[in-house]
Amino acid sequence: MFNNDAYMTRGFQSEIPAITQVVIYDCLEKAKHSLKEMNYFQVFELRKIRSNGVSLQEIVHFQEVPAFKETLVLELPESQIIETKIYAIDDGTHHTFLLASEY
Repeated sequence: MFNNDAYMTRGFQSEIPAITQVVIYDCLEKAKHSLKEMNYFQVFELRKIRSNGVSLQEIVHFQEVPAFKETLVLELPESQIIETKIYAIDDGTHHTFLLASEY
């Protein structure tokens, strides 16, 4: 899984800040090498959280079967913190990053 060409939809490309795109891609790469079994359908939930008066970007990466969940927290400029859900789907020939609203 996820050992093929990667594509991103226009929504993903235009609405997700570049640094967050890189982090999501890195999360997928890390999971690919650490999980024994990877599902074709990966989910990334992005939320704005606050800690000690600072706004942070929380990224929760998970798959349902087999169960896997990992959370990252990034300190980004306020203008780059977003709330959305992203899917990464591998169809065997390529994988695509898209906003859940584009599914």
